[in-house]
Amino acid sequence: MDIAEPRHASTTAEIARHVVAVAETPPQPRDAEALRRLLLDNFIVSLWGTTRPVVTELADWTARFAGTGDSHVLGREWTTDPSIAALVHGTSAHAFELDDTHNATASHPGSVIMAVALAVAAESGAPVSREQFFQAITAGYETMALLGEAAGGMRVVHRGFHPTSLLGTYGGATTALVLRALRAGERVDPVVVETAWGHALSQPSGSMQFSAEPEGGEVKRVHAGLGAHNAIRAADFAALPAVTAPRLALEGVYGLAACFGGEPTAVRTDRGLAIHQISLKPYSCCRLFHSTIEALRVVTDAFTVPADEIRDVLVTGPRLIAEQHLTRAESSMTAQYSCPFVVAATIVHGPERYDAYTEENLRDPAVLDVVERVRFEVDEVMEAEFYPQHFATAVRVELSDGSIRTTQVVDSVGTSEHPMSVEQIIGKAAGLAGAGADGCGARLADVIWREDSDPLAMATALWAEARKVVAARGATS
Repeated sequence: MDIAEPRHASTTAEIARHVVAVAETPPQPRDAEALRRLLLDNFIVSLWGTTRPVVTELADWTARFAGTGDSHVLGREWTTDPSIAALVHGTSAHAFELDDTHNATASHPGSVIMAVALAVAAESGAPVSREQFFQAITAGYETMALLGEAAGGMRVVHRGFHPTSLLGTYGGATTALVLRALRAGERVDPVVVETAWGHALSQPSGSMQFSAEPEGGEVKRVHAGLGAHNAIRAADFAALPAVTAPRLALEGVYGLAACFGGEPTAVRTDRGLAIHQISLKPYSCCRLFHSTIEALRVVTDAFTVPADEIRDVLVTGPRLIAEQHLTRAESSMTAQYSCPFVVAATIVHGPERYDAYTEENLRDPAVLDVVERVRFEVDEVMEAEFYPQHFATAVRVELSDGSIRTTQVVDSVGTSEHPMSVEQIIGKAAGLAGAGADGCGARLADVIWREDSDPLAMATALWAEARKVVAARGATS
């Protein structure tokens, strides 16, 4: 059989042209406001990530690359090649399960896109304006959303690949290319974008095997960092004429869809920017369970029902929870990914106790006692009606007096339907006071919203706060 691909107008090219048009359009006030919120959220969750051992060790590892570039390593004094700096920042942003989410692809765009944007903006050359910075970030989010949905969306997860890592390489490569072109005063070339995506196609990463084993899951944190690292490499290689790459990255016979999602899905490019379709996380666990937490809030009267009065908890929702989220919690990552543990920790401690998922608290007897009372069942009707655009779940609790309470939540706090306020985003930083960064959320917001702030000012503010956290922990520097 002849499998040679014909050269003709393609879906890949169509999406590339759309993304370039987005990249060359200055953000409107509503867009700029959304981008500031996404930046603030990313900065705060990245600071949380610097408290995690996986980020500490990875950041220290980069010392061997010190001086190879102008991009700062988060929480360290040295600069390095942008791909290495982005590896650390991306990992840190994804390390506490607090980063933003694009529901339809189950990806976390900000952890990759912001890491790439800051690392590339720091490269030597003409300064990058705030407007250019925003345009590049918007184009990156747009790429991840459109290519991800066209490649099958959530089918990628069901087939065993982590979309943040896989799709992030495409989105991050777009962000890097746009920043470099705009900095040089050049137009963004759609063909170069397609070429970078062709390189991204040869750099897949992010197996979901971490979700199938009770231990060894910290590699999941690195997935966002790998997406960011590979993205900059894809952009680098796209600038090398002799290093050619396929042009049908999406719909090719061995393209993104065929290998990871299945039959390509038609997507619309006129439905509004992806930056307005992003969910933020108020709770430090997998996005699937945020609706579960909101349902628990209802059936426990805002978590005032004592845990020992709850006889049984039944959670119902999409099949993916049964496939990947019932693993025994033997590590911080698997605890944040485990439906029974998340439910139990929330009932016992409430939803804002981020440290409930750290290693020292995984053997909390009160939590483990409730874990034994948590069950899950697939709700095929709910899945067909809402999933994956909405991560709906329902909760049924039976109390010790025999009474039963049931509720369903479709869109939890933090979704585009119920967005978090700036004050709520700043509130995510409250726990960092004990990590040496008291008041960091408000300080970062002040810089991000200041009219004269450029990417360097924003990055400098983030680096300063990260150094405080690292110094408070006594990490190697």
